[in-house]
Amino acid sequence: MPILIALLVAAGFVVWRLWGRQKAQDEVASQLDPVWNKLTRRKSCKWAPTGDSNGRFCEYRCQTCHVAAMTHSGKPPKDCKRNLRSGL
Repeated sequence: MPILIALLVAAGFVVWRLWGRQKAQDEVASQLDPVWNKLTRRKSCKWAPTGDSNGRFCEYRCQTCHVAAMTHSGKPPKDCKRNLRSGL
């Protein structure tokens, strides 16, 4: 019986210790998130016109990630097109 009580106390201590560590990590992570996001954030796209046009569409090329995009408004795209994939 004393061994069972010792095992229950040890298990309770392990659970309490892991829960406390997780809570402390969550608090530290919430404080470090803005710093991490600033360090890992990609540079924003800088669109430059290529001079190529196809009817009503004008082509722009990003100087940061080297992706080409077409717009019909005559203004450069607002979002990065790097992650777009062809559906064909």
